[in-house]
Amino acid sequence: MGSRDSTSRCERAELVALLGRTLGNAAAAEVIGREGKRLGLKDATVPLDTAYAVLDALAAMPGVIGTAASVARTELRVAAVRRQLERRHRR
Repeated sequence: MGSRDSTSRCERAELVALLGRTLGNAAAAEVIGREGKRLGLKDATVPLDTAYAVLDALAAMPGVIGTAASVARTELRVAAVRRQLERRHRR
């Protein structure tokens, strides 16, 4: 989306927390760590588009991981839009 702030970032901990609601924090950390390693991610904070890419890759997996990742992506998007609107209203 063109209106998204290209400098928006997401912490890995936020991704783990979102997935952890369904998978549990330990399993979520393992899944995020494995996918991050596969994608070559090293930083604790990643661009929002990269966070979406991680969740999209996980969402393609069958079963509970894929479902949890789909829900987490939606939650992340809602949170990002909410933050953007809050910044806009502060101006």
